Amino acid sequence: MPKFYVPEFSYKDYLTYEIKKGDTTAVVAKNLGITVSDLRSYHNRYCPLEDLVHSDFPSHLKFLIIQPPKVELSDEQKEQQRKKVPFNDTPGKLTLNYSQGEKTYGVLYTIENGKKVHTIKQQIKISWAAENSGYHFYYITRDEAIYVNDTEVNTMAQEIAQKAAQALYPLLIVVDESGKWVYINNHDQIVERWRETKNQIRKYYKGEHVEKYFSIYDKNLADKDTLFLSMQKDWFLNALFNEIHVQYPPTKSIEKNIGFPYLAKTENIQYRVEQKIDDLLDVDNLIVIDINGMLDDSRTKTDFEKELNIPAKEYSEEKPTGNYRAKYYLNPNNYMPEAFIVTCDLALDIPQKYTISATHLHTAKELVIASRQPLFVGATTIKPKSGNSFWYWLIMILIFIATMYGLSKLYIYKFK
Repeated sequence: MPKFYVPEFSYKDYLTYEIKKGDTTAVVAKNLGITVSDLRSYHNRYCPLEDLVHSDFPSHLKFLIIQPPKVELSDEQKEQQRKKVPFNDTPGKLTLNYSQGEKTYGVLYTIENGKKVHTIKQQIKISWAAENSGYHFYYITRDEAIYVNDTEVNTMAQEIAQKAAQALYPLLIVVDESGKWVYINNHDQIVERWRETKNQIRKYYKGEHVEKYFSIYDKNLADKDTLFLSMQKDWFLNALFNEIHVQYPPTKSIEKNIGFPYLAKTENIQYRVEQKIDDLLDVDNLIVIDINGMLDDSRTKTDFEKELNIPAKEYSEEKPTGNYRAKYYLNPNNYMPEAFIVTCDLALDIPQKYTISATHLHTAKELVIASRQPLFVGATTIKPKSGNSFWYWLIMILIFIATMYGLSKLYIYKFK
């Protein structure tokens, strides 16, 4: 049987604190700026059995093993130590094959109509459900609380719309290999929930306006395809699954057309963009994708103003200008967003700007790159990334700007 050499234990092999007369675990922990529990657990991890620390120091103990101080790197040092993006299936390709588990996002929707600014906030959770032939299935659930301009909904119309929208959830969506959501897979369950929800609402609310909301819902839940077409205007789903999980060429850059679903019954605003992935992780060990482009839409300024109910003095063939900007910070283990922001604008007589930003509400102190193990060591709230204010937004914001369910009238018209 082979023999293994086991070196004798020596306190000289560790960073230690020499215990002085009158020292207690509480006093030493306070002087070191740590908790008694941390002091005790770190020492006990490495010391011999006879030197274990319990409620206080053993009388014979001369040295306490302490944790070496962590060295904080400067931004310049972090920049120099950036690692290459780990492509684990195919070189240059991001996939959803590691997106199991769940994430809760805080999302902010912002509508800027000239000088008027309106926001809607909510939390939404996404949970991986299954995979079949390259298609991934996710459950989408959302928190009931909705905040319009930082005020929880409290009018009758808002409450009805809020309760009615809850019949949609959980929503089971289908996402293709490129990371684009392409269908809804639990229509029958939604219809059944809607029947029950409608009965509950009728116990408290009656009248012509209520029945009008019901009629809108009924039409959009008529069949699977109608439901999907209605939900295609959802800002959050379009931003989260924005076809970023694709094969990137050696240049790491792709040109493509992209749409933004700004209103319920109108065509998406069309942009021509460049989608680029940085081949190095950022200083926080996140994959960074930038999407930037210009308006590429056949509609005139007058066409857009008519859709937005903005009074036009006279018809004009002039084409507006506009910009599309998006930035994604992806977890390098599962390639899912830790945070993202998507914004687009239209240069009309009354300028229009639409923004959705989201951040994962349970982030980490330390990333374990491409370990395929639980990603985070020590859960905490997400720390702000310098220069990106959306890292401060801690709750999710939902607006059915497309709302098939009457929310378009509830919110869009209200925002004018």
